Amino acid sequence: MRKHLYIYILVCSFVSCVSGGTHGSIKRYRYHVSKYELEKAIQEIISENPIIYQDSIKDYLNDDTGYVRIHIVQKGLPFTYVFRYYSDKEYWDTSKTSEIFIAYAYDAKHEGGSEGGIKKHRKEFMQELLRPFNQELISKIDTILNEKHTEE
Repeated sequence: MRKHLYIYILVCSFVSCVSGGTHGSIKRYRYHVSKYELEKAIQEIISENPIIYQDSIKDYLNDDTGYVRIHIVQKGLPFTYVFRYYSDKEYWDTSKTSEIFIAYAYDAKHEGGSEGGIKKHRKEFMQELLRPFNQELISKIDTILNEKHTEE
């Protein structure tokens, strides 16, 4: 019995180390263009839309390459999103598809968080939280790329 407990603890420790520091996605958006084309469209939208601005503080969750933290002010209320480009440079350099996913989202009251923290909220909260992101960023990406995204 003690041997089984030891193995169980060892396996649990390994699993938590492997999965530690990762987060799921609140919502994913896929396009049939390269990461670099998607990134160019997003930067164009951010630079031309006065209600969207990218956080100027560079850190792990806002490095301009893998993660981007933006703020969208809609109806006078600030919403914050951290989205991530799917995968890594090797994938970005070779793939003909790309994807962004929302890693964190917060409303004006700073309610929200990552996938795990958001699950406790009701469906209406989620719709309201994602509305500015979908209206001000995703719909405009679709227009620039002349392509309707797919969601996961």
